[in-house]
Amino acid sequence: MGSRSEGVVLIHRFILLAFGFWRGRLRAKAWTLSIGFLACLIFNTLVALAVNRWSKSFFDALQTREPDGIIQCIVQLAVLGAVTAVAAIATLQCRMRLQIGWRLWLTANLVERWLQRGPSREQAISHSLDNPEARIADDGRQAVELFVDLAGGVINIFLVSISFIVVLWQVGGSFEIFGVTVPGFLVIAVVLYTVMTSLGMWILGRPLVMSVEDKAAAEGHFRYALTKVRDDLEKSDDSRDQLGPPPDFRGRLACLAKQWAFVIKGQTRIVFLTSANGLFAPAVPLLLGAPKYLAGDLTLGDLMQAAAAFVQVQLSLNWLADNALSIANWSASARRVAALDLAIENREAVAQDEAIIAFPKDMMATASDRMRDAPSARSRTA
Repeated sequence: MGSRSEGVVLIHRFILLAFGFWRGRLRAKAWTLSIGFLACLIFNTLVALAVNRWSKSFFDALQTREPDGIIQCIVQLAVLGAVTAVAAIATLQCRMRLQIGWRLWLTANLVERWLQRGPSREQAISHSLDNPEARIADDGRQAVELFVDLAGGVINIFLVSISFIVVLWQVGGSFEIFGVTVPGFLVIAVVLYTVMTSLGMWILGRPLVMSVEDKAAAEGHFRYALTKVRDDLEKSDDSRDQLGPPPDFRGRLACLAKQWAFVIKGQTRIVFLTSANGLFAPAVPLLLGAPKYLAGDLTLGDLMQAAAAFVQVQLSLNWLADNALSIANWSASARRVAALDLAIENREAVAQDEAIIAFPKDMMATASDRMRDAPSARSRTA
């Protein structure tokens, strides 16, 4: 089986393992926090739509020079600010409580099974996998926290994209090019612009995904090498200066530094494109809408509302490219946790086989003893 297929299998295994949180004893808490998190994301989208509509009212009031309208917008902005803060706090609470609850459940599950048969079994798993402690503590934490963040991001981009595409379609209207009327031209423009930027992010970010996964593996190997150094120091009667770090330690440290260099190189490319996108994304809708504004088909409020909606849709559609690094980190951590779960399961299967094999031997020994005792019993009877 290739490494790609193995990775898919391990990801599937992690999902089956981790989603037991929604099926086990704590399922009521899990579902309550999940539904609360979803409700907060929906509410945040409604607040964003309200802010977008407020921008139209404010810039229209500026264009028409209406002091009363501007004062009314200031009051509305204060209310929107308070509502936005409440929505952000509620979202943070639901998200982080879901993360810590899920992590506690996953950690308890892995630790209980890891130590179920005592120190001998723990040592066997430690020999088959590097640093199981870090897989439970560090990789388990990252796999859970990043999954919640990424899942929330996917739901959010769906809600925001649909909502603001409708705004773009309604506000932008149609545009005539060489006698051809193009309906919803701003929607078409944001899709084309996002495809271009996403394609660039994919080309530049594809090597980064593999580099991050290799770096995560190198981090685990380095932690394992440090653990071996500590164990050797505890077993040795010599001083620390006399013992010195083993060659394997230096090699793994050099490998870690090399993988970090690849990650830095990949992130440099990504930052180049994201910086350029941060400059052009707000300007593109203003340039596209300027002809209709100058022709009197759009008010200043319409133009600014469309520009804000354009940026929201572009950021949402470009979410996958922007979060390539987080996805790579989650994938690496999830596969390391799944590999530990697989090692524990294999040890459980071996233990069961040993118990099954030992049971017939005990039965055969008992039967043999009975057969030896049978002649003496018959002689006493005679």
